[in-house]
Amino acid sequence: MKSFAKMFILALCALILFSCASAPKNEGHGKADDGSMTAEELSYINDTGRRHLLQNDVEKDNEILRKVSIPAKLGAEGYDVLENYMKEAIGTGVGIAAPQVGINRRLIMVQRFDKEGKPFEFYYNAVIKEKRGEKVVGWEGCLSIPAGYGQVERWQDIDVEYDVMNGDKLERKVERIQGFTAVIFQHETDHLNGVLFIDIKTADPLMTAEEYKEMRMKEKAEKEAQEKKDE
Repeated sequence: MKSFAKMFILALCALILFSCASAPKNEGHGKADDGSMTAEELSYINDTGRRHLLQNDVEKDNEILRKVSIPAKLGAEGYDVLENYMKEAIGTGVGIAAPQVGINRRLIMVQRFDKEGKPFEFYYNAVIKEKRGEKVVGWEGCLSIPAGYGQVERWQDIDVEYDVMNGDKLERKVERIQGFTAVIFQHETDHLNGVLFIDIKTADPLMTAEEYKEMRMKEKAEKEAQEKKDE
């Protein structure tokens, strides 16, 4: 009897271990996996008293900024509110990602400097598929990093894949993006993976907003003076 009981207990333990190992992992922080917002997300994004532009020097905000975001569903409930709030929060910026306003979904807004009128456009589940040429160092800032500006190496020629609606059918589109707009796409898709520009910047220290503004004003004055001289 003792031998039988021992064998039964061992078999039961093995069954429990197998069940735990076979259970699907909870990817995406407990959120729905089809891209639809959860009740918690909907409550947050509709609450004007709670939602805000996250800052990396605030511990709770930084935890959200550092998470890998999960899929967003084009046209699903709540995304119209999210898009509108991202438009409000961007201020004078040129791009913003949903995690920056507290929603870990793969949605970004990018200013298209490569299009007439330089419009702001939304991209769902954007992924950089191809990178060409050599990286170029350039200055970057971030709405969620108040410490200042830094220099980052970025590709200037990339392919971006994202969701589009073709009638009532969801499809993936690949678009070639170049120049400064390509830099913005890289910065914003980094946000979707929990990466901030300060993680990949050059070794040079950050420049404060005041110092950066002064540098740009000086560059502008020097350029205007040179143009006047060349007339």
